[in-house]
Amino acid sequence: MTIRRQDEEMADESGRRTAAEDRPIARDDSELVDEERVMRSSAGGWSQARGWVRSLNAVILVALAVVETLVVFRLGFLLAEANPNNGFVNFIYDVSKPLVEPFQGIIANSGAFEPASIISMGVYLIAALLLIAGLWAITSGPSTSGEKVVTSRTQHRERTSR
Repeated sequence: MTIRRQDEEMADESGRRTAAEDRPIARDDSELVDEERVMRSSAGGWSQARGWVRSLNAVILVALAVVETLVVFRLGFLLAEANPNNGFVNFIYDVSKPLVEPFQGIIANSGAFEPASIISMGVYLIAALLLIAGLWAITSGPSTSGEKVVTSRTQHRERTSR
């Protein structure tokens, strides 16, 4: 456990404000003293699990962004009636077809608009958000050691004659 105290601030040569040296706490009404108590302990299992879940959630969000981007490009190219013989357009169609195919036939296509693309985007978004929420729920156990606890209070300091 460490105690950080700040009685006054001083400006150093570069103009930055720094805390003055630590002084003992006095219990008098002369001047105010800020005290911050910081307690740390080694990281526990819940903290490590939360760290891994955050990393996994980031991977899920990146995968969702990639899938959504591919389907948006597919929908945009279909609406613009892009040339399917173009290499890039053909690549997008080929890569996004397995993502959209399970949703074909839910709503009939009308012209260049493909409702399956919109439906797939919604389903993938909801699935990713539910997965992330489930992972957070699993690791939302009680806060154990390994968490930083900070308490602050203001006290009065005795004046010293100089």
